Amino acid sequence: MTTLLVVLALVTSVMVVVNLLTNLWARQHYLVISLWATGVLLAVAWLAGITWSQLGLGFGGNAQTKGLIWSAALIGIVSVGYAIAAALPWTRKGFADARTAQMGVGKFLYHCFLRIPVGTALMEEVAFRGVLLAALTEAWGVIWGVAVSSLLFGFWHVLPALEFHEASSTTDRFGDGRKAKFMTVAGQVVATGAAGVGFCLVRIWSDSLLPSIALHASLNALGFALSWAFARRLRDL
Repeated sequence: MTTLLVVLALVTSVMVVVNLLTNLWARQHYLVISLWATGVLLAVAWLAGITWSQLGLGFGGNAQTKGLIWSAALIGIVSVGYAIAAALPWTRKGFADARTAQMGVGKFLYHCFLRIPVGTALMEEVAFRGVLLAALTEAWGVIWGVAVSSLLFGFWHVLPALEFHEASSTTDRFGDGRKAKFMTVAGQVVATGAAGVGFCLVRIWSDSLLPSIALHASLNALGFALSWAFARRLRDL
């Protein structure tokens, strides 16, 4: 129990600092901060005696073959799902995001191939589906491990949800003011918490962290790519 509390305290402290830095205080250094945080999180796991296999990162024998197969399948499913959503008028509006309208090609490529997969997906999966899930499962069992890590993952998105409220047209229905922001934040926390459960299940069923990283990265990066494409199209009309 003592080890779990120490791991929870350390991981939570690291993630709170990272959240504040990347969302408020040092956004321009997002990738560097995320890479630093990933290294610190892995060091915490090592000091706590969590093995690579428990993290879903073991590479002995064919440990990751199943993970790679899962990863490829999930990326394909996400791609098809987004293609369908982009083709349907009633779901297409969900990709509208004012933050991407003035973004150039270079910055777009940086976000899709570095910031999102490495800075966001890798760090968050190592934290929530790697270190936290392993430590919580070891101490309290799988159900509590999934529940607590997913709850924390939901609250991790409070600050991004506030920015999303200002930038996305999908939140227009809530209006303005504190109540509207609360609705957006609450919705994002619930949605990302539920997504966290899904990521946990992928991690557990595949016995690898790679598929949850791939799923997380493809959901975010492909969604961002569609948002960028639609924003530029609307801008040029």
